[in-house]
Amino acid sequence: MASPPPSRRDVLRALGLGALALPVAGCGTSLWPGGSRTTPPVPPSAPPPVAPLPVEAAEVMAVPEPSPIEPIVVERPVVLPPRLRAGGTVALIAPAGVLRNRGQVDEATEALEGLGLRTTVGRHVLDRFGFLAGSDAARARDVMDAFRDPDVDAIVAMRGGWGCARILPFLDFDEIAAHPKPLVGYSDITALLLAIYARTGMVTFHGPVGVSTWSSQTAQSFVQTLIHGIAPVIGPETRSNRDRTRTVRPGVAEGPVVGGNLTVISALAGTGFLPDADGHLVFFEEVGEDAYRVDRMLAQLQLAGFLRDPAGIAFGQCSSCTSGGSSWTAEETIRRHLEGYACPSVLGAPVGHVSPVYTLPIGLRARLDADAGTLEYLGPAVA
Repeated sequence: MASPPPSRRDVLRALGLGALALPVAGCGTSLWPGGSRTTPPVPPSAPPPVAPLPVEAAEVMAVPEPSPIEPIVVERPVVLPPRLRAGGTVALIAPAGVLRNRGQVDEATEALEGLGLRTTVGRHVLDRFGFLAGSDAARARDVMDAFRDPDVDAIVAMRGGWGCARILPFLDFDEIAAHPKPLVGYSDITALLLAIYARTGMVTFHGPVGVSTWSSQTAQSFVQTLIHGIAPVIGPETRSNRDRTRTVRPGVAEGPVVGGNLTVISALAGTGFLPDADGHLVFFEEVGEDAYRVDRMLAQLQLAGFLRDPAGIAFGQCSSCTSGGSSWTAEETIRRHLEGYACPSVLGAPVGHVSPVYTLPIGLRARLDADAGTLEYLGPAVA
C-alpha cells in the first residue's frame, strides 16, 4: 500500500523548523498593525555576523572585531522637540506597569504643579490588566492621544515596570514625528525613548517618572533641561564622595547619546526598534540583577552588534545588584566588559534607580570625559 503523503508537521520537521513554525490555534487575526500575523510592519534587518571569541585566558572580556558587513542604517536628522513653556501642560500616561492607586497620580500632579506646570491624565492610567496598566491597545492609545493633543506640551510616564515593548507595534511613528514634544521617563520607558529616537530622529528624555521622588535636584534638572533649554552636565558625584564615577578606560569622546535600562535594551536587540549605536555615547543602568545576568545581557548586546563601535560607554548605577554567589561582583563583571573596548568608558555614573534622577536627552550630542567622569551635552535639547 502506498505511503500517505507527508503532513505539514513532517515537512517542517524535515526542514529543521519543527513545531515552532506551526500556527497557534485561534491566532488567525493579525497581531501586528500594518503587518501579517507573524511579521511586524517593519521587519528588523538580520544581525551582522560576529567573529568567534578567541579562546585565551585574558583578564578582560574579549570583544570580536567589527563585521566587514555594515548594517543598513537610515540616516535621519536629529529633531529637537519644542521647549516646554512655563505654565505648560504635561500629560501623565502609564505605558507600562500597573499603578497601585489614584494617590500616585495625585502625588505626581502635585509635584509637577509645584513646578508651575499644569497636568492632564491619560484615560487609561488607572486601568488594570494583570501586571500592566491596561491592555496594550489602551496604553498605546494614551501615548498617541498625548502626542496628538495640541494642548499637551510634554509627556511624563507615571512609572516603569514592564510593558512598553509590547505597545511598540501599535504606535504610529509618523504621527509622533508630526507632533514632536518631550517624552520623559526611565527604566522600562527606555523602550519608548529608544524606539521613538530610532524611528523618528526625535530627541527623547531619560528622566524622572511620575512616581519618582521629585527632589530639588531632580526637579531642577527637569526644569533646566526642558523649560530653560540649558545643556545638561552631570559630574562624577552621585550621592556622596564615596559613590563617584570611576574611570575604566581614559580619554574623551563625543557623539549622540543613547542608552537606558540594560535589561530593556538587551530585550529589544533584533526587534528593529533599537537605534544604531555606532558612533554614539552609550549609557546603561540596572537594578536588582545578579552578576551572571548582567554578563548575559552585555554579551547579548555584543553578539547582536549593538556595541560594535561605540564612541564611549558610561555604565551608571547597578542598584542592588549582587554577585549571585559568584566570585565576581556585578561591578567587576561590568568592568571586565568595559575593559574589552578601546573607547573611553566609566563605571558608576550618576544615572539609574537612584536619587536624584537627572533629565538626560537621548539622541543629542555630548562629550564624555572618562578621566574627569563627566558627561556634558553640547547644546540645548529643546527648540
